[in-house]
Amino acid sequence: MLAAAPVLLPCANAAEPVAQQSPEADEAVHITRAELLSVPGRGYTAPPRNVQEAALPEKGWRKVNLPYTVGRELVPDEGSGARTVTDWYRIDLSGRASVREPQLLYLPRWKTLGHIAVYGDGTLLYQSHGSPIHNGYNHPLLLPLNPTADTPPPKTVLIRIDRLRNSGSGFSTVWVGSEESLSWRYQIRQLLQVQLPFMGSAAFLAVGAFAFAVWVGRRRELLYLLFFAISALAFFRTLHYYAGGSYIPISDEWFEWMTVSSLLWLVILIHLFLQRLHQQPSVWLTRIAVTLAVACSVSTLPHLSSKIVSLYLFTPLLNLAVLPVAVLIFTVNLRKSLGTQQTEGRLVAVWTVFALALTSYDGLLQNNLVSPESVYMSPYAIISLFFVFSYIMFQRYTGAFAEVGRLNRGLALRLKEREAELEQSYQRLRASENQHMLSAERRRLMQDMHDGLGSSLISAIRSVERGAMTEAEISHVLKGCMEDLRLVIDSMESVDADLLLLLATMRFRLAPRIESAGITLQWEVQPVPALDWLDPDGALHILRIVQECVANVLRHTRATTICVSTTVVDEGVCVIVEDNGGGFDVSEALRRGGRGLRNQQRRAQEIGGTVSWEAGAAGTRFVLWLPLERTAGAGRVLGVA
Repeated sequence: MLAAAPVLLPCANAAEPVAQQSPEADEAVHITRAELLSVPGRGYTAPPRNVQEAALPEKGWRKVNLPYTVGRELVPDEGSGARTVTDWYRIDLSGRASVREPQLLYLPRWKTLGHIAVYGDGTLLYQSHGSPIHNGYNHPLLLPLNPTADTPPPKTVLIRIDRLRNSGSGFSTVWVGSEESLSWRYQIRQLLQVQLPFMGSAAFLAVGAFAFAVWVGRRRELLYLLFFAISALAFFRTLHYYAGGSYIPISDEWFEWMTVSSLLWLVILIHLFLQRLHQQPSVWLTRIAVTLAVACSVSTLPHLSSKIVSLYLFTPLLNLAVLPVAVLIFTVNLRKSLGTQQTEGRLVAVWTVFALALTSYDGLLQNNLVSPESVYMSPYAIISLFFVFSYIMFQRYTGAFAEVGRLNRGLALRLKEREAELEQSYQRLRASENQHMLSAERRRLMQDMHDGLGSSLISAIRSVERGAMTEAEISHVLKGCMEDLRLVIDSMESVDADLLLLLATMRFRLAPRIESAGITLQWEVQPVPALDWLDPDGALHILRIVQECVANVLRHTRATTICVSTTVVDEGVCVIVEDNGGGFDVSEALRRGGRGLRNQQRRAQEIGGTVSWEAGAAGTRFVLWLPLERTAGAGRVLGVA
């Protein structure tokens, strides 16, 4: 372990030998008096392996009460030229010489800028190592005086402590006894002085790391970043309480600077944290505090300091000087926090009062103004800050979940309302579309019946009125009207984009008429791809086109055979009607403006298809080409092939 910062040690009573107390082997003797000899020197010297009491000066020994402190000499005596002092504490244990059980020496605290060495009857039993500044001063010592049962304990214990003359030192009371009687005291002291500060600061830092991870995902929440920075600085601030000896991986200069600066910036960050809580910033106070912190941090940088000893000697006074600034900062924030209705701000503000009291006490302890056997309380202020901040983060974390739940419930309610509105809109739109579809279908049927069935009936009525038609002719006209009506009805049937089904329906309607005319119907329709665009309007156009083609064959040719077939050509489907009649001059018929042919062309255009004729002595071949995918303006009109 190392010797440096404030520490406490127990001493013994040389004038009153322990042997006179006739202690039992398992009893712990509490020594509250010792003899002290202070020897001036220059610089640190390594403790010798063996020390003869006779070699020490006989004059100068004096009785002191334990715990014992040596005050700071801010203005050392330059005339003497002494810069270091070696303090020898002599403890008389002759009263325990008859004890044969292993005995231990327990030192709760010791405090010095230097090293400590323990001698039993002149033989070195223990010495601290490493840095004389961060020397593990806050660690209690539990040392064996006689390691085996056959070895009697020493009659005299000498404790050698080096110190800087103007740094002061502290030495606690001493306990001597068996392991059973001292181990629990040592463990409690180790827990209070070392383990709890370490666990508290480590837990604080872990929660701060979690807050930093939350801030990475939510950059606008600066409170989480401040929480992480405070936890990191709190960890560095308390590091010197449980780290020491050879376990510090950085130099004394930088370690001491880190300890000093972390306190200053910790106060600043807590101030900023409080401002974020109560939402009442003090710009002037923040600027002054940051300026002082920057100036102090820069001025105490190791490369700007002449000696680390100077910085270390200045540190206790600097800690006391920080208190008025901290009191001002925390008083302003306390007043503003108490004026708000936020529990979090009030909680942190109340903590600052508690922390200031503990820090003030530690400042007195560090400057040797209170008993060195006391425990540093600043780590417990950090531990309490950990619980306060953890509570705040927990409240905000659970509050965020509650807010998310509230927003989800609100969104669910709004979604339900929107769904109801959309359902109403959909019903209105559906009703409107149905009405529009019915109107369009009604207009289509009326137009088709007007052009087809209506025209045929009007012509028949006029012929009957003039007496120009026989009963057979009237029957023929009425049958044609019935076919037109059935054709319109068939177009309204759902064919599911299946052209073959539509053609099969037409075959069912036209086959009796074709066969009654003595013409053979050859049906060579093959499977073709579905036409996704096929609707009732398109179906009626196809039926009208094919019906017109068959009617032309029956009226104008002497064919004995009609063949209907399908095929796939040029990204489309072809419906082919062929007969073996005498044929006709297609060009001449189109030139004269044949109504039937023009109607076929017009209807093909409406559905994006084309029609063509090939006529000759062997008969006529009619082709209706329908696209697989219909687009606007896709209809083409082909002339004579």
